[in-house]
Amino acid sequence: MADTQLKYVPSPKTGNPGELSSAATSMQQRTSMLRAVYGGTETMRAKDKEFLPQYEKESDTRYKSRLASTFALNKLREAVDAASAKPFRTLLKVNNGDPDLDAWVQDIDLQGNHLHVFAHQFFNNAMLDGMCHILVDHPDTYNMKSLAQQKASGARPFMKMFKVDDVAAAYDQYVGGDTKTVHVRIRSQRAERDGFKEVLYNQIRVIEIDPSKTSGIVQLWEQKATSGGSNWTFVEETPLQNMVEVPFVTMYAGEKEADYLVRPVFIDLAYKQIEHWISSSDQRSILSAARFPMLACSGVVIDPDDEKQFAIGPYKVLYAPEANGRWYYVEPKGTAIESGAKDLNTLEMQMDMMALNPVTGTHRQYVPQNERDIQETRVHSVVHDMAINCQDSIEKAILFMGQWANKDYTKVQALLNTEFSNTKDRLAEVAQLVKMWEERGLSRQALLTEVKNRNLLGDDFDMTQELALWAKVDELMQSNDGMMPGRWTQADPAKAPAGGGQTSGAPAANSNDPSQPLPDFGPGQLRPKKQI
Repeated sequence: MADTQLKYVPSPKTGNPGELSSAATSMQQRTSMLRAVYGGTETMRAKDKEFLPQYEKESDTRYKSRLASTFALNKLREAVDAASAKPFRTLLKVNNGDPDLDAWVQDIDLQGNHLHVFAHQFFNNAMLDGMCHILVDHPDTYNMKSLAQQKASGARPFMKMFKVDDVAAAYDQYVGGDTKTVHVRIRSQRAERDGFKEVLYNQIRVIEIDPSKTSGIVQLWEQKATSGGSNWTFVEETPLQNMVEVPFVTMYAGEKEADYLVRPVFIDLAYKQIEHWISSSDQRSILSAARFPMLACSGVVIDPDDEKQFAIGPYKVLYAPEANGRWYYVEPKGTAIESGAKDLNTLEMQMDMMALNPVTGTHRQYVPQNERDIQETRVHSVVHDMAINCQDSIEKAILFMGQWANKDYTKVQALLNTEFSNTKDRLAEVAQLVKMWEERGLSRQALLTEVKNRNLLGDDFDMTQELALWAKVDELMQSNDGMMPGRWTQADPAKAPAGGGQTSGAPAANSNDPSQPLPDFGPGQLRPKKQI
């Protein structure tokens, strides 16, 4: 099927550039809810009746009191932050770069942030909203006459991150099986001082390219923030040179429904947290009304004058003028309270599942080990796939940086941590690897590589230096006047003595008498078997 070719029509210099695309309209409805739930108690209370309905005939005073006494169990924040922390447990690495890229990585956004910190924020926002964007920008150099003048100015490419709500519209075009971003409208704001006051201006940046060429335009529009959403003023237009597409990268974290429209991975958890918010509010209201016993009396006539002074508490005496009168406490049976507590426990357990947290045995229920393993595998699979998406997005952004600077970064790799197994499991795996190494089934380099892959060695670990060090140690141990005769080394297995059945670390027997044969205790055995 042939690709649809759209005729390029430059954006006009009049109209409303802040108009939202259909995808942006749908996404902002979702992210508004997600951001409010992620914010926890404060932002959920700000949603008022949208998250906590007011009951029929409930007074405004009673509703406000109920809202003020409702608190969020913020499983969404816990889930997003825990998932986004996994790939960034170790430092993000950039391979096959050059000195310029290595320097840029240290301050990738010209705000002092290392690429690792920037990428972590990028991943976190994508996991929450369902997607996040990177624009690879470059200071304007179109009026500079030469490349030398550009370098002298210190101009260099950098990355800028934009959340879903920052993008009013974005459009892709499919050309020859490849997807290219051809039009983006990004929202921002600036403040201008007016004495001791400040005037806020909304800004729209329109970036687009002509797909048939390697050029495009960048427009800037402004309006006063108090204008009510209209009266946009065209400010300026500058050329966009040497780019075959808008340098705009999007990471999707969820089910992609269309271009720039995605169902976020944690949206069901957000709805479940709202459900928990409502149920916990009801439960607290029930407790407030029913957990205190009520004092009642029967067959008692209270003098109207005494009623004003009537009080209950310690050091008070209650009396009944009537002979058959009595005082007693009325307490609810607590069936509704117990049902509400069970409902909250069920909701919290469901939230744990939706939060991609491996299910463990808790006070709520016991979960067998095999089920915990299945859940943990599911969690790791989801986060692993998202980490791969993030790596691809960072690599594409670096590729755009290279295009700005006339450099080829097609072979650059961005590597995140994708090893999510528990420390206990990793140590057990390493123990098996060490056993293989001791039995000469694995080289030292392979052993160290596998240990490093499991993130049990620091980021500054250097394989080349480590192997060179142990090669010298092995050589010294072998040539030290026969102090360790028969010792097998990983540096050169060919130097292992014939007939010497010892493995690394085995002490030499009768080392002062070379005529005595070395003991042979069998493979992998360093001492005689215990005799009974």
